[in-house]
Amino acid sequence: MKDLLSLQHLGQDEIDHLLDLADRFGKDGIPEAHPGAFVGGLFFNPSLRTRTSMEIATRSLGAHFIGMDAGRGTWSLETLDGAVMDGDKTEHIKDAVGKFLSGAVSCLGVRCFADMDLPYEQARQDPVLSAVAAAAEVPVINLESALFHPMQGLADQQVVRAHLNGDRTDHTIAITWAYHPKPLPMAVAHTALLGFLRAGYRVRLAHPEGFDLDPEIMQHARDEGGERLDVVHNLDEGVRDASVIYAKSWGAAAAYGPGADDESLRAPHRDWIIDARRQALAAPGAFMHCLPVRRNVVVSDDVIDGPHSWVAEQAHCRILTAAAVLHEIL
Repeated sequence: MKDLLSLQHLGQDEIDHLLDLADRFGKDGIPEAHPGAFVGGLFFNPSLRTRTSMEIATRSLGAHFIGMDAGRGTWSLETLDGAVMDGDKTEHIKDAVGKFLSGAVSCLGVRCFADMDLPYEQARQDPVLSAVAAAAEVPVINLESALFHPMQGLADQQVVRAHLNGDRTDHTIAITWAYHPKPLPMAVAHTALLGFLRAGYRVRLAHPEGFDLDPEIMQHARDEGGERLDVVHNLDEGVRDASVIYAKSWGAAAAYGPGADDESLRAPHRDWIIDARRQALAAPGAFMHCLPVRRNVVVSDDVIDGPHSWVAEQAHCRILTAAAVLHEIL
C-alpha cells in the first residue's frame, strides 16, 4: 500500500485485510513492529480523534509521530503550482513536503477540509491534498479532505461488521443528514455511503432536497449499490426499520463560494435531529456518528448516551484501524 487517499483506491479484499488486522490488534495488542520509524502529520484543520489515534497508533507500533499545524507553528504553506509568492504564504508545499518532509518521515498524514470559500467545483478537487500527494515522495494518508475520510470509514466498517450478523443485504444502514449551525464538508457521508455499499449492506440516504452529495460520487454509489441504494427526503422515512442510523451534517453545494447563503437553506430543517421517537422507528436503530457532534441539535442526549449508541466504540476503533494502516504502509 502506498498512498491512502480514499477507500475507493482499495479493493474490498484489501479493506477486509486491514479490518482483520485491526481486529487482531484489538485482541492481541499492537506489536512494536516499526521501531525508529517517523510518521508525520500535517494538519490544516483542528483534530481530536484523528490526531490522537494517529499518535497512539504510531507510538504503539514503536514509531514516532511528528504533528504539525500548518501556519500555526509551521510556516504558512502555498499549494498553487506556479504561484508568485508575494502575499501571505511563506513556503511552498513543494519545498516543505518534497524537499524536506519526504526525506525526514516514512509517511505523511494530511488533514485538509473543503475550503467552502471556493466554488464547489473547485473545492471538490481537493487542491491541498492533491498538492501534498504530488509533492511527496513518501506515502500520503488522507486524514480527512474535501471529499473523503478513509480513516473514519475503516473504523465505521470495523464497528458495523462486529455487530451486524448474517446476510448483509438483510441490514439497512440509514445515512441521515442532520441540522447543524454551520455548513460542514461532505467527506464522512461520501466515505460511509460508498464504503457500506461496497461491503454489501443496503443503504438509505436521507437528506432534505437541495443537500445532494457530490454528483460523481452519487453515480459511483448507484453503480456500486444498484437496488441496495435508496435516496429519500424525509427523515422518518429514512430511519424506518434501519439496523443502523448514521447521522452526519453536511453543507449544500450551493453553500460553497463567496457570498453563499447557506443559512437560508438549512434553517427550515432544524427538525432533522435523531431523537428517541425517530430511533424507535428503526430496528433497533443503533446510533453512529463520527464526532464531534452538537448534542440536542444533531442527536438527543438520550440517544447518544443510550444502550444502542456505538459512538464510543467508533472512536476507539480509530486507534486500531490507524495502527493497521500504518503497519501496512511502514
